[in-house]
Amino acid sequence: MPSEAHDSADRESTLVVVGDMEIDRPEPRNTFSEVASYLEAADLRFGGLEASMSHLGVPAGGKIVMRHDPEMIQGYLEGGFDVLAFASNHCMDYGVEPFVETMELLERNGIAYSGAGRNIQEARTPDVIERGGVRYGFLSYVLELPLGWGAGPSKPGVAPIRQDALYGPPYVNEEDLAAMIADVERTRPRVDFLLASFHWGASQSRTLTLSQQAAAHAAVEAGVDVVVGHHPHIVQGVEVYRGRPVFYALGNFVLDHDHPMFLPTARESICLKLTLRGGALSRAAISPVLIEADGSPRILGEEEPKSAEILGTLASLSRKLGTQIEILRGEGVVSF
Repeated sequence: MPSEAHDSADRESTLVVVGDMEIDRPEPRNTFSEVASYLEAADLRFGGLEASMSHLGVPAGGKIVMRHDPEMIQGYLEGGFDVLAFASNHCMDYGVEPFVETMELLERNGIAYSGAGRNIQEARTPDVIERGGVRYGFLSYVLELPLGWGAGPSKPGVAPIRQDALYGPPYVNEEDLAAMIADVERTRPRVDFLLASFHWGASQSRTLTLSQQAAAHAAVEAGVDVVVGHHPHIVQGVEVYRGRPVFYALGNFVLDHDHPMFLPTARESICLKLTLRGGALSRAAISPVLIEADGSPRILGEEEPKSAEILGTLASLSRKLGTQIEILRGEGVVSF
């Protein structure tokens, strides 16, 4: 019989990663009906939660604000999401009360969340989940940070990495960057696979910011296996840095907020299926997604022209970053 060590080395586990989600509809349980089989086939599911789910609070002035009914939790439950990055530029749009209430709602329903907390220690604490024989770790941070949203020693908020157009290299606040590096180094010995997600970049721009690359590279150098970006609302390129893939922006995955600022490309997206063997990343496959008129995601078939268009755009953006993406049977496969 094979040894236990051999079994562990050969064991496969899969993680599905998706982009920004904002469920706000009469029937939230139907949100993921078109992608249910894709989500169900994974051992673990991770995505970005844009806004609070609460009736509390007062809207912040001077920005687009979002807040959704607590009943929307049923959509994320039906989708089987295990971990949500509740670290965005909208998570505190209505203040601290709905932010904390949303964390409590997630906790009651057994969904872990990263990048947010009742204090800075909680916001920087990783989610560690064992699934398929693999210990997965998740850390999340916000670069697109409204003033005052960073957590403090006794203040609820998000894990911040402050940025400013006047910063020189490394283009982000060095104390925040050092704290993120320390988080990674503390977490690395506890997990087999470590993912860091960042809410960053310029909205609806394919062009990367200097702060995105600075934060991504620092995370990989500290020990992160995969970096994932949320916030730009459209797809950005993939970079392989020191053998680790950096997915700079996945785009939206659920879009129940049809703001006139959004271009048609805000309905084009990608999702990731990361396959691990023995706890190490062995394959990173990208599926093209189209968000339908009702805001729900649908994975495009190989024969659909929009599939080739999205994957072709991604491949072109990634080549500029020195990364090859092979398009096979309607999927993009990253060479790393």
